[in-house]
Parts: sequence; C-alpha cells; structure tokens
Amino acid sequence: MLVFLLVMAGTGYFVFMEALAGGEYVTVPSIVDLPITEASAMLAEVGLEMGKQLQTPHDVVPKYHIIAQRPEAGKVVRTGRKVVPTVSLGADAEIAPDVVRKTREEAEREIKKARFRIGAVARIADGSPRDTVLAQDPPQGANVPRQSSINLLLSAGSQQEGAYMPDIQDKSILDIRNILASFRVYLVPNELDIQNAREDVVLNQSPAPNTLIRPGDIVTYDVKPSGRLTLPNDQHQAEVRHQMLYDYHQKEVKIDVVDLHGNRETKATYLPAADEESRRTRVAGSTIRVLVSYIGEATVEIYVDRQLEEAYILKNGAAPTPGHAAERR
Repeated sequence: MLVFLLVMAGTGYFVFMEALAGGEYVTVPSIVDLPITEASAMLAEVGLEMGKQLQTPHDVVPKYHIIAQRPEAGKVVRTGRKVVPTVSLGADAEIAPDVVRKTREEAEREIKKARFRIGAVARIADGSPRDTVLAQDPPQGANVPRQSSINLLLSAGSQQEGAYMPDIQDKSILDIRNILASFRVYLVPNELDIQNAREDVVLNQSPAPNTLIRPGDIVTYDVKPSGRLTLPNDQHQAEVRHQMLYDYHQKEVKIDVVDLHGNRETKATYLPAADEESRRTRVAGSTIRVLVSYIGEATVEIYVDRQLEEAYILKNGAAPTPGHAAERR
C-alpha cells in the first residue's frame, strides 16, 4: 500500500509539473490570405493547431482563405496552442440577369433591379434595332459580387451605305451647312491666320472630295475667319460637376468621356491618398469638375473604385443631364 501511494504521488507530481511547464515556446506564423489547408499545415509544422473557424463573407479575399487570425502573427505561445482563424466565404454574390436582346432601357432597369451597376457601354454596327443589347459581360447566370458592373455591347443599327463627300473648298461658310445637311455629318472648323488668304471660305477640307462618308462622321475645314460671321461648328464645350456624398480620399476616382462613336478617353484619375491636402479637400459635399470638348453628343462617366457612380449625357451644347445614376453610397 505504501509503495502504491508513493507511485500515485509521484505520478500526480509529474503531471502537475508538466501542466505548469507546458510545451516549448514558438512564434505564431502568419496564416492570413492562405487557404485553410495550407494554413493548417503551416501551424502543424511549428506545433500549433487550427482552432474553430469563424466564417464571414468577403468581397476581396477568396473563398476558404484566411481573413484574420487570433492570436496574431508574431505572438510567442507554447506548442499545442490553438490559432482561431476567420475564414472568407467569398463575395456576397448574385446571379447576373439575362439582358441580351433587350433594349438598353429595359436592360438597365433589370440590371439595377438585380442590384448591379451599369458598366462600360459600346456599340457596333448590326442588323438589330439601335441600342439592342447584343452581348453582356459577365454573362447571364454568372455568380458575380453584388454591386459589380455589367458591361453592355449595343447595336449601332444597320451599317449605312454612305455617300461621297462633296467638294466644299472655296465655298462660303454661309453655304456649307446646307450643302452637307443631307449627309448628317458634324462640322468642325480649323481656324487659320494666313496672310492674303480669302476670309470666311473653306480653304481645305477633310475628308477629301469623293471620299465615302457616313452619317455621324466628322468633317473638318480650314478657314480664315473675318470675325463678322459665325462659323458652322458642331463642337461643344461643357463643364460637368459631380458632387460627392462621402469622403473619398481613400478611394480611386476615374472620369471617362465616351464620344458618339463609343470611343473612350480617361480625362482624370484621382488615386487613393493620405496626405493632409487630400483629407481636407476630398470630402463629402465637395464637387468634382471636368471640362469636356465633344462633337454632337457624349457621355461623361464617373467611376469610384472601378464602379460606375454616375453618368452625364452631353448633347448638342445642352446642359449636362444625369444619365445612369448608380445607387449612391
């Protein structure tokens, strides 16, 4: 009996001392951004275990990758300790609606109803009625993060056969508008100051006479203006003002101009910034201004973090009008 009690006492003491001593000290590795399986293997290599997972949706971190961990990387703990990960369930996705063969108006209505945004819009010649949706990206049925953009390819209508450019050289600027009226082209002057040149007549033209042209083409002409007559000119200037409803110094803001042929040009980009000037000026209530020169019509698109925030329609010199308002943040 005495021997038994001594053995039991020794065993208890050993277990007690081991409990106090614990395992070896190790540094917790970083498992953030790793897939769960790789993270679990990394912990096992240093004698740690994967704890119970905390799961949450995330718009950026891929599904089943680690968003955060507890204890944090760099902490010193004993082997056998559990590291609790927060795991991404992926973006809070929606199914992209089917808008192919619908009109632009119908498509935009369905896209917004499905909690997406209108992305880039382009046109190509097609036998379908103008502004019929020919294709979309992402395609119908795709799992897409909520509030993502859906880009549209629209029909520009049937390709016109066109006509041949008339000779307008030496014609008075009073006459060229009438001469070209049936061609439905846009006139843009190139003002010159050439000594002894005749005033208020076309000195040169582009496209050249007998060139095939189509409705919507741009015709430029050289002219020495007298100042007494108004030059035919379809080029307009507009200032677009867009008020921001939130602080945006930590966001990327991009301003694109899309002309009547679907050509896109980036007019300005504001990258995320943490300097004092940006914090002071890029605040809720401030206004972004952009000057635009365009011919006929154009669209000014405001993107915030690559999502369409607002689009403004410019047409024939009229004041800019909001077009495809995204859900304001």
